[in-house]
Amino acid sequence: MSTAVRWAFNWKEWSPDRKEFEHAISCVQSDEKERLGKFVFRKDVRSSLAGRLLMRKFVNEYTGLPYDEITFIRDEHNRPQLKDNAAIVSFNVSHQGSYTVLAGETRDVKLGVDVMALEYTGGKSISEFFRIMNRNFSTAEWTEIKGSVPGKSEMEQISMFCRHWALKESYVKALGVGIVVDLRNIDFRTNSELSKDSVTTDTVLYVDGVKQNWLFEETLLDSQHCVAVALQENDKTLSHNTTFELIDYDKLMTHSVPLFPIDPPYTTQYFAKSEKP
Repeated sequence: MSTAVRWAFNWKEWSPDRKEFEHAISCVQSDEKERLGKFVFRKDVRSSLAGRLLMRKFVNEYTGLPYDEITFIRDEHNRPQLKDNAAIVSFNVSHQGSYTVLAGETRDVKLGVDVMALEYTGGKSISEFFRIMNRNFSTAEWTEIKGSVPGKSEMEQISMFCRHWALKESYVKALGVGIVVDLRNIDFRTNSELSKDSVTTDTVLYVDGVKQNWLFEETLLDSQHCVAVALQENDKTLSHNTTFELIDYDKLMTHSVPLFPIDPPYTTQYFAKSEKP
């Protein structure tokens, strides 16, 4: 029987001291550590580091592979995967807003996850922003986003925009192609409101007008963040009501093993960065 794993880590509330950061960064591969070191801001280092640590925790706990023997490589679309197919698992991570999330399955399935903060910080008016984004959504999707009758608040419109964007991102991430397809041909129809304590699975996808046999799990992490998980086959025999478990730093690092000695100069470089722009 396969297991579904859904984890969320609030990286924005994680404020490591030197010792904690040195340990955390020593628990990821050298190529990942090098990539993280290129970020300009601390916030980007932490949000991405959390994703690498979530992947390592998932593979360690659900395959039995020793923590320090797990090796991730990247496929032709730059997606992390286990080297040599060392175990049959599927996983994907995403970070945005305050959270880094992981969706994992102990089976081979096309899977994508995307988390979105339900906010707009673009500076332009909402109507101008929607005009610029027009070609990314179908006519039916814009009706859902804007509302079929006048009176839908800007916050409601932004929330539905973010929900649709998370759905599209989760789907193209599951396909492994990135956003290179014509997004207007990927047409989502939602049927239920999202809530924090339950998983909505009745959203339907049409591609070029043809209904697809994909499953989309949607939920709210909190009032400000939605998350969507795309699964290729809609297997009715599997349970799809796994809500995201919010895990703290101690739980994130359970069973973690340093892969390298601590690196004080790297840590100094991290703390010399600005937190955000």
